Amino acid sequence: MFKETVFITIVLFAIGLIAQTPDEAIHFMEGEEGVGVKAAALGNAFIAVADDYSAVYWNPAGLAQLQNSEIIGDINHLNFNNEAIFSGTTQIEKQSYTKLKTLGLAYKFPTIRGSFVIGLGYHRFKNFDSFLHFSGFNSKSSGLAFELEDDWGNVQMVDFDRNVLQSEDISTSGNLNACAVGAGVAMSPGFNLGASLQFITGDYQYLFDFYQDDIYNEYSVYPADYYGYELHHDIDTRLSGLGLKVGGLFHVNQEFRLGISIDLPTSLQIHETWSERDVLVFDDAYESEMDLGTNEWEYVVRYPVQVSGGVALDFRQLLLAASCSFRDWTQVKFEVPEDYYMNADYSDLISQNSLFTEQFRPVLAWGAGAELRIPGSRVKMRGGYRVVPSALSGADKSLNKRYFSGGVGLDLDAMSSIHVTCVRGVWNRDTVDGYTPGGTHENIQADRVLAGITLRLN
Repeated sequence: MFKETVFITIVLFAIGLIAQTPDEAIHFMEGEEGVGVKAAALGNAFIAVADDYSAVYWNPAGLAQLQNSEIIGDINHLNFNNEAIFSGTTQIEKQSYTKLKTLGLAYKFPTIRGSFVIGLGYHRFKNFDSFLHFSGFNSKSSGLAFELEDDWGNVQMVDFDRNVLQSEDISTSGNLNACAVGAGVAMSPGFNLGASLQFITGDYQYLFDFYQDDIYNEYSVYPADYYGYELHHDIDTRLSGLGLKVGGLFHVNQEFRLGISIDLPTSLQIHETWSERDVLVFDDAYESEMDLGTNEWEYVVRYPVQVSGGVALDFRQLLLAASCSFRDWTQVKFEVPEDYYMNADYSDLISQNSLFTEQFRPVLAWGAGAELRIPGSRVKMRGGYRVVPSALSGADKSLNKRYFSGGVGLDLDAMSSIHVTCVRGVWNRDTVDGYTPGGTHENIQADRVLAGITLRLN
């Protein structure tokens, strides 16, 4: 009986080993959703607003504005819709996820004059939940080939690379979370200063399942009478790091505020465990299954400073706000963890640092929003719009993420309020890998519903 030789094991093992790419490093931190139901409703234009616990994340100087201590909690529900177009075939799939988003306390210390407020809490500020499913007949060559040996000991390399039905299921899940502590202090009647420290943890799971079938019996000649092939690749990632943010809030006059916050350079320590296996099936139902290995890998990604600024016009019944954030993604770097500097396996990783400059660009993300306080009621209506450009160099505008948001806040009484926000995000994505030549075009719509409660303590 013919059999699959070690050749394919070596090839796919090498593919699995190179799991750390610049795209993956950018993805870990690009496009943070942020914190807070109210902030989401305002298109994340919260740098100069920052008037609740979520200021710990946006601009800790805003904590000093709080008139009362408060506890907040909110949850997030995501409906992820993906229209995938592959080889002329369109498939639409939906999935949903519900998670705790924020739980925090802002405590206002008694002061003779001025204000001093600290914030303590837990929040999820980056979501990795996503998926892609597609299937279609592909006539383009993927270059996939297997070295086979027949019953007489003859060895030959035989293609299994085109005119096949191909499908993929790719799913990612997880979050970046932070246990945060921050403080805001009124330095003068017109200026607040603040800082926050985020103890970042996270998990990221990547599942890749590839299937290929010879549905028209194109491959029927022994020994290459292929029936099908499948590949399964899993990566489990743990992330940790420390983030430091400083901020300032200027009260220019009673209505006009300016805010600025700076995220200092952050390093994420990343530990990956990956595994890979494949199955090659022939027309006589013979299966050649191989465990292609399990391994662990640890590395560090260094992210550059992020600078954010915002303005807010706060009238009696109307709040208008706008914010922007700038980060130069060309300055992201892979680094070698401590105690690994003498390990030769890291040379390939460090050599990829030049690709950040070649493949990525600086990005200015921005958002704007408004809050209308309905006269004679306890209701506040909110709306916003946000744009997060793609970090890819030369990327088409269709790859930019655009978010439309609307929400409502209701004061139940003087000491409690509830908030609900709906956010719709739309963007395109192009996915390419070595197994599916031609790639896949995705039209993505992500709908989020956030609901939270605020309890004021004094």
